[in-house]
Amino acid sequence: MNKCINVNKLYEQDSKLKKDEVKILLVWCGQQRHFPKVTELQIALALHACYYSLEQAKGCLENYFTIRGHCKDIFIVKHPDDDPALRQAMNVSLLTILPEKTNEGYYIMLGKLINTNPDLYNPQIDSKLFDILVLSHLHQEGTGNGLVFVMDMKGGVFGHLTKLNLGIFKKFLVYLQTAMPIRLIAVHFINVVPFMDKLLAIVKPFINKEMFQKIIIHTHNENLYNYVPLECLPSDYGGKADTVQVYFEKMKEKIYNNLWFIELQNTMVTDESKRIGPRKNSESLFGFDGSFKKLSVD
Repeated sequence: MNKCINVNKLYEQDSKLKKDEVKILLVWCGQQRHFPKVTELQIALALHACYYSLEQAKGCLENYFTIRGHCKDIFIVKHPDDDPALRQAMNVSLLTILPEKTNEGYYIMLGKLINTNPDLYNPQIDSKLFDILVLSHLHQEGTGNGLVFVMDMKGGVFGHLTKLNLGIFKKFLVYLQTAMPIRLIAVHFINVVPFMDKLLAIVKPFINKEMFQKIIIHTHNENLYNYVPLECLPSDYGGKADTVQVYFEKMKEKIYNNLWFIELQNTMVTDESKRIGPRKNSESLFGFDGSFKKLSVD
């Protein structure tokens, strides 16, 4: 069984991450009766993701537990042996964090289709895979300086786009921007499909201006190397890392090896019956009003 990283290693790796400030948040979390039991590591990850702002970290933690509790269809992960849809997604899409970081210290996550049949594609399940793979990596390896996501669209057809559930997609994007304890530095698209403009038109209303500016579309794949060193990529791309197929098998192994972490994350939800004040609901979380800021439309 893999264990989580010792939180003291995070303090050693990051001089800006202050143990005293994490302790302040730990006390605050203990006062939130609707919270699950929160660990010092979880708080440290949130504080790092929020660039050491105590108030923003409070919001991140509140959003994290609340959204996960209200969107169990998105975030609760079953054992793959009991979930045919999850097993199928694990055999269709690759999502993996590569072993080497960028020169800036950013983790690199690569996503691509292994099976390009759109009938088998389920972007909603891919959201679950993205969440659990990123979170397990952060909890076991530490923060790095952020995460860059490289999406290889080779093999994508319009049929893949039609599989998107806009309601679930919006909720996941709210979670990504307000709750997930990561610094998402950039999203790079390579081998871009002809319907990329339609995809951007769908995405834009659901993300804020800052997030939209993190999307980088590469008409020539070589431009990616200005951001992600070629040698960090799999050998299929001319890099020095293992092949895509190797990482595909490792991804599936990682899911099974981290079932203990998945079970733990399934408990990281609020108990609304214990919340002091108005309880949260989908309208207040994702609608025009409520404590979760509505995403701006430019």
